[in-house]
Amino acid sequence: MSLPVPYLSARTLTVVKPVDTSGAERVVNLGLNESWIGPAPGVVDAIRDSAVSVHRYADPGCGVMRATIGREFGLDPARIVCGNGSEELLDAVGRVYARAGDEILFPAYSFLQFAIVAYRLGATAVEAPLGPGFVVDVDALLASVTPRTRVVFLANPNNPTGTAVPMEEVARLARELPSHIVLVLDCAYAEYVDPSEAAVAFAIADRHPNVVVTRTFSKAYGMASARAGWAYAHADVAVALNNVRGIGNVNGMAQAAATVAIGEQGFIGEVRRRTAEGRLRLETQLRGLGFEVVDSAANFAFARLPAAEPGWAQATVARLARQGFVIRSNEDYGLPEWLRISIADRTDLDRAVALLAVEVAAAAPVARRA
Repeated sequence: MSLPVPYLSARTLTVVKPVDTSGAERVVNLGLNESWIGPAPGVVDAIRDSAVSVHRYADPGCGVMRATIGREFGLDPARIVCGNGSEELLDAVGRVYARAGDEILFPAYSFLQFAIVAYRLGATAVEAPLGPGFVVDVDALLASVTPRTRVVFLANPNNPTGTAVPMEEVARLARELPSHIVLVLDCAYAEYVDPSEAAVAFAIADRHPNVVVTRTFSKAYGMASARAGWAYAHADVAVALNNVRGIGNVNGMAQAAATVAIGEQGFIGEVRRRTAEGRLRLETQLRGLGFEVVDSAANFAFARLPAAEPGWAQATVARLARQGFVIRSNEDYGLPEWLRISIADRTDLDRAVALLAVEVAAAAPVARRA
């Protein structure tokens, strides 16, 4: 009996990996970059209040949400497109501007979703080489552009490495990229950097009609489960994205929550401060254990244990998970020896570091032999 033949392999890339936490009395997930601080003030009440209207369709145009975002950041609401998380909007850009045979370009070791967008379309995913320390090389990115390039994705700060591209380099990329190619600035972690730097992305989009900026409520706003994101783009691009996004893609409770959360920039400043403190502490602890650590600008640390035997990272992830601490290895990114650890409550991170110390001690003889 014959079966339908998929255009994509059943074994495709996935952003979220399963982990076995069986036997753990309590699970602390440090693998998804969620905010341990929780949602912005008023978010839970907004969700609760809006739930009484769950039998009604929400505004498909997200009018109040867009107006509130526009007011907060000084942007034209007509140029804002809301999505079921920013991932939906990344996918929408691909569907609008690329087809099979086209190329979607991004720096190596970027957010896995960029390659997934290309695979869904039958387009070719192209990775540009990086500079030392996982730093994005804008010249290498520009040199990788071909006549088939239709979309360029740039995550800033990047996931999974945490590295950030200086905004003057982002501006140069926008200037030198051919204007018929869409440049998407994926700013999912923008709230963790200086707000004045984050705002530059909007200014770049104002100068270049081919630039799209995406943001999310999943990280610093503490609304990962609500699935709410947005994009800022030229008016014509916004119309095109609205034509392909899902109808009613942002549910009413998420719209209500996002509308409240966007006004809590004082809370976001506190999240940024506490995250930076926690990240510095974690990175210092990891270096003390002998890890090589990449300087991160996001809400996670990115590190590897030099000279550890192959498979050590994956085995360590598995052992920590069974003890209730989930961290992420990155073999699906082509970085099997690197670990990504989300910033969390100090007590939980200290416990995770203590468990890692045990793993490092066990790996030390291997490291010495190397």
